[in-house]
Amino acid sequence: MASILINFWNTIWKSLLDSLGLGGGKEGTLLLLGLDNAGKTTLLHRLRTGDVKHFPPTDRPYQSDKFSFQGLTFQAWDLGGHEAVRHIWEDYVCECSAVLFLVDATDTSRMEEAGFELDALIGEKLVEGIPIAVLFNKCDLPAAITSQEICEKMNYDELSRMHGPDKVSAFRISVLRGEGYQAAFRWVATFL
Repeated sequence: MASILINFWNTIWKSLLDSLGLGGGKEGTLLLLGLDNAGKTTLLHRLRTGDVKHFPPTDRPYQSDKFSFQGLTFQAWDLGGHEAVRHIWEDYVCECSAVLFLVDATDTSRMEEAGFELDALIGEKLVEGIPIAVLFNKCDLPAAITSQEICEKMNYDELSRMHGPDKVSAFRISVLRGEGYQAAFRWVATFL
């Protein structure tokens, strides 16, 4: 009787994960993009190890080992975000399953710049057909502005229309607290 109950609950759990797009066997390659100091490397480290650690700016492309998160297996590229390396982003886009574009929700002086870089990816059709999860990071900090303010400063609505609203979605996250990015991964999983 106990084994029947265990099998029943395992079946229910697997069905739930499959319905959320988190069933086993799905793999993908992520591209972490965004301006410098947005939290890309810290997010990747947290996903791989569960730990939070602060890193200096990424000065050259870094490809992670495969890691699993919420039943999915990923390999990720962290390309850095300072101005001198942004020109190489386009070299990696065609190899990815999804783009995670991080935005520092506290850095109001650079929101337009972040929008410009996202516009360059979308406008030049570099990411055509590739889902883009726009992650508003550091939302746990008092200086973080609202999602509506970020969207206005980045011209997000226009970018979403250009790329297709079903292929771009925004999420408020805190890498430090481990909050919000789980929903982004559930959304990305639907494309794998």
